[in-house]
Amino acid sequence: MSRMFKTITKTWNVFTGCSFECSYCWSRQLVKTRLAHTDKYKKCSFEPTFHPGELYRAFKPGKFVFVASMGDIAFASTDQRHAILERAKELQETRFLFQSKNPSIFTDGIFSNLPDNIYLGTTLETNLYREDISKAPSPAVRYIGLQRVSCTRRFISIEPVMDFDPEALGMWLKNLKPEIVEVGADNYKNNLPEPSWDKVDELLRALREFVPTVIEKDGLERLKGAS
Repeated sequence: MSRMFKTITKTWNVFTGCSFECSYCWSRQLVKTRLAHTDKYKKCSFEPTFHPGELYRAFKPGKFVFVASMGDIAFASTDQRHAILERAKELQETRFLFQSKNPSIFTDGIFSNLPDNIYLGTTLETNLYREDISKAPSPAVRYIGLQRVSCTRRFISIEPVMDFDPEALGMWLKNLKPEIVEVGADNYKNNLPEPSWDKVDELLRALREFVPTVIEKDGLERLKGAS
């Protein structure tokens, strides 16, 4: 199964499912096709579901683990998020990414005073709002939500990158001060409004000035070829 992000080395689907209905969601398609008959998904499908049996899964030191890669942790209850976070805190030598398209959930008190092994993040595939593509909070709301979170280790996904205002999106990212940004294109032919390569290149060059780790994902070169 794809790890989704190149900096991620493991996934931990202790919680699965999402109701944001993003038109480009590869996880939903995977659950409804290739994984439809697996023990984990044949009953719950893509409905938000907590899997307590995975709560005490062990991870090796040095791994970078994406929590709930097959869903969105926003749909977990506060008690469920608390249980997952407390387990992650126990594994200090393993890094964990909690990412959501509703990052305002991270303003909950359980996400305060985080240890160094916890990253919080969101997706900002554009700075523009397209209600026909997703029921998730708008990119502007996600930006404001993550900006309000007290966290020193932030992760931003710009994937699948959609048409954007380079100056505005660049300003958002500079204000968020992410430690890692991964940029990727629509590799699944979802017919999204994509930016020109000139815009992407301008953003990448700006990001490298203030983001420690900027990752260009496989497939991004297609936009360069289309320009």
